[in-house]
Amino acid sequence: MAGIDLIPGDYARKRELEVRVRRFLVALALVLGLVALGRAGIEILISLQGAEVARLRARGELSAQEATKADAYRKQKRAVEKQLAELDELRGRDRLMLLLRAIDNAYIDRIWFDEMHFFRRENLTTGRLDAVPGGSRAGIIVVPKENIPPPGTTIKPLEIEQHAEIVGHALSHTSLAEFMRGLGRQPGVADVRLLDTGSRSYANAVVVDLKLSLLIDEKARGAK
Repeated sequence: MAGIDLIPGDYARKRELEVRVRRFLVALALVLGLVALGRAGIEILISLQGAEVARLRARGELSAQEATKADAYRKQKRAVEKQLAELDELRGRDRLMLLLRAIDNAYIDRIWFDEMHFFRRENLTTGRLDAVPGGSRAGIIVVPKENIPPPGTTIKPLEIEQHAEIVGHALSHTSLAEFMRGLGRQPGVADVRLLDTGSRSYANAVVVDLKLSLLIDEKARGAK
């Protein structure tokens, strides 16, 4: 009888061992699965963090360059204002002041300038002697006969248009449109036109190049 009782005992121990091994394998598979999921999650998190770091770095570089451009614009503005103070007697100074004030009021941080050009234009049809057949003295302005008033006529002062061209950049077309709308609302700004624009890569971002034309008139929208 003792020999017969050994078989069920061995079988029971074998079954118990198989159950334990099976449970161990299941637990091991779960652990390996959790490790794989954790590793995948960490890799995804690292990738997202890397993209965020790159984005913040690009934004920081662009913000620094924006600050530099804005500082250069302020210095340029002060230099122009100094020139205006020295040339106080020049004709058209009031319009230049209107122009600078309009640009200053409409300026936004998402716009920066490379160049600003100021010029005046007289509304009078003229020619040059060197453009006339036989003319030889370049630089002499010729007023056509039909533009000369008859004797006794009161001569009106020449109408002088004050223009400006702005060359620079914007972070987006939306920023450019906002700046142009702001300029158009300024007193004394008679016309704002976009002469040229285009997009290009600049400091790890895409920016919009711009070239604007402005016309200043004291009568526009109640300017004083």
